[in-house]
Amino acid sequence: MNYKPVWHIGPQEVGRNSQVFFTYEEAWDSAKARFNDWTIPTDFGVEQTTDPVNYVRKNNTDYQLS
Repeated sequence: MNYKPVWHIGPQEVGRNSQVFFTYEEAWDSAKARFNDWTIPTDFGVEQTTDPVNYVRKNNTDYQLS
């Protein structure tokens, strides 16, 4: 199973993007980094997905896989 970062925007709204990571930790770190930069989300997290991995997180940066 792979992992997607998610952001809680409001009481019933969850934001997602197309990023999918191989590990929970990569997705969590990515979600946290973006959450710290944004002003609208109220929380962040990770959800499991069967989508193929298309990003890797190294040295506090997300890298798209080609």
